Amino acid sequence: MQIKEAWFKNDMKQLVMLALPVIATSFTSMAYNFINMIFVGRLGSDAVAAVGSAGFFMNLSWGISAILTVGAGIKVSHSIGEKNIMLAKSYVKSGIQAIIIISLIYYFILALARKYAIGIVGLNNPEIEKAAATFLLIVGLSIPFLLQNLFFTSIFIGSGDSKTPFRITTIALILNITLDPLLIFVAGLGINGAAIGTIVSQAIATYLFYRKLNQSEDLRPTGITYRSVLLKNIIRLGISPTIQRVSFTIIAIGMARIISSWGASAIAVQKVGVQIEAISYMTAGGFMSALSSLSGKAYGAKNYDDQWKVFCSGITLALIIGLITSAALIIFPEALFSIFLSDKQSLAMGKEYLTILGYSQLFMCLELMATGAFFGWGRTNIPAITSISLTLLRIPMAFAFIHLWSNSLSSVWWSISISSIAKGTILVTLYIILFKTFSRKYNTVRL
Repeated sequence: MQIKEAWFKNDMKQLVMLALPVIATSFTSMAYNFINMIFVGRLGSDAVAAVGSAGFFMNLSWGISAILTVGAGIKVSHSIGEKNIMLAKSYVKSGIQAIIIISLIYYFILALARKYAIGIVGLNNPEIEKAAATFLLIVGLSIPFLLQNLFFTSIFIGSGDSKTPFRITTIALILNITLDPLLIFVAGLGINGAAIGTIVSQAIATYLFYRKLNQSEDLRPTGITYRSVLLKNIIRLGISPTIQRVSFTIIAIGMARIISSWGASAIAVQKVGVQIEAISYMTAGGFMSALSSLSGKAYGAKNYDDQWKVFCSGITLALIIGLITSAALIIFPEALFSIFLSDKQSLAMGKEYLTILGYSQLFMCLELMATGAFFGWGRTNIPAITSISLTLLRIPMAFAFIHLWSNSLSSVWWSISISSIAKGTILVTLYIILFKTFSRKYNTVRL
């Protein structure tokens, strides 16, 4: 891929064009999650609860991987913005071996402690806990492949190539969608069949990423010497997002323990609700990745005026996406939720969940855009500190609302929604204030 001299023209168009493959990937992934949830949902709410409980620890691996994936993507974008291709390749070389080692260590620990890990969720049902532990042991085998795929996705997007991750991820997800019904129902493997399908599809995606990497003139690390100082730079940028994502998962487990007081159906409702809510999260997340890449290139090239313009374009898109998805969840909660679970108790809980979370979708989109802008700037600690602090408040807020509203499950949903509203508002405000202060130093940005 050749570095384009006119990279920073037409900011909105560039942001959209770079984001579209990422968004398409996200929606393909969301479609898989929806279809998979429908398949698992046919096995009953207990199966959904088992898969959802194991999912916390798969998400934890995603959080841990951020220590390398986030920093590598940022440094690749900065290097290409500086037109230093050899440095970009060196950052790729420094991260690949480390991500493999981290993934293997995590799975080894998870395999040994899987029963204890599932017990933390507090399902209070020995049969579901046993099924969840077995599922986690099997699906965990996909972690080394999954984490490498996340790393490759980050560096390709950081280089300005979002089409490659889209194509490879789409191939893997289509394969997974094909394998799931065959393994779950035809082979009679139940939820463990879904786990096997995940392993196979992620392994093939990893193979395809390596092939594409070796064809990339900007990223192929052939003949590049490992440099520990570059790995330290990657880790320095990735520590804050890692703490943020790991904390989010731990807090989610704590919230799940609270939710489990209302039974396995409540856990299943949240699992399904999160998948529906992902409509806005994945769309905005695609733009966040694109915004981070373009902002990083602008910062690397010391083109701060375009860095600001990219942020403004991202916020505009966040407003559009957020308002549309908020309206959809608030107006059509029952219709959306009934696609996955149809029993009266789950449907009532799900309708309430989507309605309450609908009020925070706009602010969640704003949070993601501001996070992408901070990442491109190289200031990963600011969104991390903000997110950790306000997400942590969900637990005491939930207990306070439960006491205030006579043990109502909606108390938990409101604590989640309110914290998201606060995060979006604060992060956007912080970016504007800090960038305005930064721009005065250079007198190059017209705010």
